[in-house]
Amino acid sequence: MMTLRATAYEFGPYRLDPLGRSLLRDGEVIALPPKAVEILLALVRHPGIVVGKLELIDAVWPESYVEEANLNQMIFLLRRAIGSDGQDRYIATVPRRGFCFTAGVRTVEIPCRIESMAVLPLANLSGDPSQEYFADGITEALITELAKIRSLRVVSRTSVMRYRGTKESIPQIARALRAQAMLEGSVMKSGDRFRITAQLIHAAADQHLWAETYEGATSDILDVQARVARDVAAGLRAELNQDDKARLTTLRTVHPQAYSLYLKGRYNARILTEAGQRKAIRYFQDSVRSDPHDASAYYYASAYAGIAECFIELAYFFGMEPMSAFAEAEAAAVKAVALDEKLAEAHAALGLLRLLNDWDWRTADAESLRGIELAPDDAYVYWRRGVCLRYAGRSEEAVAAHRHAEFLDPFSVVAIQEVGWALYYGRRFDEAIDQFHKAVELEPGWDQLYFGLGQTLVQQQRHEEAIAALRTAARMGPGNAFTEAALAYALGRAGRSREAEQALQRLTEKYAYVPYWFYSIVSIGLNDKQRALEALENAFRNHEPCLVSLKVDPVFDPLRQEARFSDMVRRVGLEP
Repeated sequence: MMTLRATAYEFGPYRLDPLGRSLLRDGEVIALPPKAVEILLALVRHPGIVVGKLELIDAVWPESYVEEANLNQMIFLLRRAIGSDGQDRYIATVPRRGFCFTAGVRTVEIPCRIESMAVLPLANLSGDPSQEYFADGITEALITELAKIRSLRVVSRTSVMRYRGTKESIPQIARALRAQAMLEGSVMKSGDRFRITAQLIHAAADQHLWAETYEGATSDILDVQARVARDVAAGLRAELNQDDKARLTTLRTVHPQAYSLYLKGRYNARILTEAGQRKAIRYFQDSVRSDPHDASAYYYASAYAGIAECFIELAYFFGMEPMSAFAEAEAAAVKAVALDEKLAEAHAALGLLRLLNDWDWRTADAESLRGIELAPDDAYVYWRRGVCLRYAGRSEEAVAAHRHAEFLDPFSVVAIQEVGWALYYGRRFDEAIDQFHKAVELEPGWDQLYFGLGQTLVQQQRHEEAIAALRTAARMGPGNAFTEAALAYALGRAGRSREAEQALQRLTEKYAYVPYWFYSIVSIGLNDKQRALEALENAFRNHEPCLVSLKVDPVFDPLRQEARFSDMVRRVGLEP
C-alpha cells in the first residue's frame, strides 16, 4: 500500500499545501477564503505565465456565474496576505490579460493526512436490477463502518447516492462533497458468493492509493466489510483507537437469507411513503424471524431500530393510529438497544419515542445526546436531536444541530428541509422559505418539500402561493393526510371557507383514521377557536404525536391567549 504524500509549493517564506487547501508562513496558517487559496494555487502552478481572468474564474468557480469583481477581491486578499507591500511582489496584473505569479516556486514532497472521505455507490455488476438493494446495502454498510472511525469524517449515504453512474470527475465530486479521498468500486453477487472490488483515490491529486478485490460467501460479508474498512484506514493513515481496532478485527458471520432480508428492509425504508415504510417493516420482521438460532446477531439490532423508525414515520406522517404504532415502535426500539447498546440509530429512535410518546423531554434529550456520542459524524443522529430541540423551543440549538446534519450530508433533501423546519418553528420564515426552495431545486419531485414551503408561506400571509405549493404536495403524495389537512387550513386562512370545509369533508371520507390534530389546524384556519380546542382535547385522549409541537408551531398562535391552550402546553411537559 502506498504511503500518502503530496506536492506542495514554496516561495519566499510561504508554503502552499494544495491538499489541505492552506497557505502557511513559517509554519503558521494564514487565514484566507478557500477561493483565494484556489486562485493562488492556479497561479503558482504556472509561475512566470500569464493566466487569463476568464481562465481563473472557470477554474475556481466552474459551475457558477460570478463577476470579475469577485476575482479581483480574492486577488486583493492574496496580496494583502503575502506581504506584497503594494509592489506586486508575487502577483502582477497584466492589463487586459490577467495575472502572473512572478516569484520563483519550489516544489516539495510532504506527508499528508486525510481527515474526510466519501464512499461512492458501488456499481451492481450482476446485471440483475433486483440485486440493486445488495450493492446499495454494501455501500451503506461501508459508510457506516468507516464513519465509526473517530479520526475520519465520512460523507453520509444520501449525499453520495446522487453520484450513482455519474460522469463527473473524482475531483469535481470531491469538491462538491467536501471530501479529501474517495472510495469507489463494484459488487457482484451470485448465489451465496460475492465479489467486491474497491480502489482508494486521493481526490484533489486524482492519485490512486490502492486497489483490491475481496471475495467470499455471503455469510462472511460483515468480516469482509471490516477488512475493507481496515484497509481504507491504513491507506489513509487514520488513527484507530482500541475500540476501532477491536471492532474491525472481530470475526462476524451472518445468516445469508436473514441479512439479505435486512438489506431489503433498509432499501425500502428510504422510500418515504406509507407503502415503502410498511414494506420495510415486513422485510425487517422477516429478517429477525428467519434465523431463530441467533436472535442476537449484530445486524438484528439495526433491523429492530429500523422497525421502530418506520412505525414512528407511519404515526407521524401517514395517519396510523398512534397508540398501536408507538406500542410496536417502543418494543422494537427497546429490543434494539438491548441487543446493541452502542448502536446510535437505536438511541436516536428511542429518544424520538420518549419525546413523541412519553413527552419525557429529559430522557429524549439524553438519548439524542447518546446517539451523537456514539456516532459523531452521522447526520441522522443530529437530525433527530434537532427535532427534540426545536419542539422544546430551543430554537438556536435546533438550527445549529440541523445545520450540522446538513454539513455532514450536504445533498440530503431530508437534512436540507429539516433546517427549514427548524427555521420555521423559530419564526425565521424568510430563511425557512429559502431553505425549502434550496431543497426543491435539488429534488423537485418530493411532496414533503412543497408541504414545508406551503406551511411557511401561510405564516407570511402569501396565501395563493401557499395553496399552490400545498396542492402540488397533495398531487405528488396523494396518500398523505397531513398534507390534505394543511391545504384545508391554508384555504381557511385565505378566506376560502367553503373550499376549506369541502377539503375537510373529503379528508374525513377518504381516511379510516384522521388524527384530531388535523381537525384542530383546519378549525384554526376557519377561525373556529372552540372547535380547534375541542379537537386538541380529543388529540390528547388519543395521545397524538404532533402535540409535542404545541409550544412552537406558529399555526397555534391564535390560541395562545386561551387559558385552556396554555394548560395543554403544560400537559406535554413544557411551559407556555
